[in-house]
Amino acid sequence: MDEEKVKKYLHDLNNRVGMILANAELMQMEQLSAKARERTKLIEEKSLELRQLIRDIGDHLFD
Repeated sequence: MDEEKVKKYLHDLNNRVGMILANAELMQMEQLSAKARERTKLIEEKSLELRQLIRDIGDHLFD
């Protein structure tokens, strides 16, 4: 396993999740229907879960 490549992949994946999370947070500041607010909240929650999974994988592989 090329450790540096895997670290880069995890870093890049985390950056993309961060963009999804940031957009979901910005959308929550807009005037949205109740259903749309629920959806953006779910996107935010699942993005945070995914970010934690990425951290857990990195910790498992490299600690």
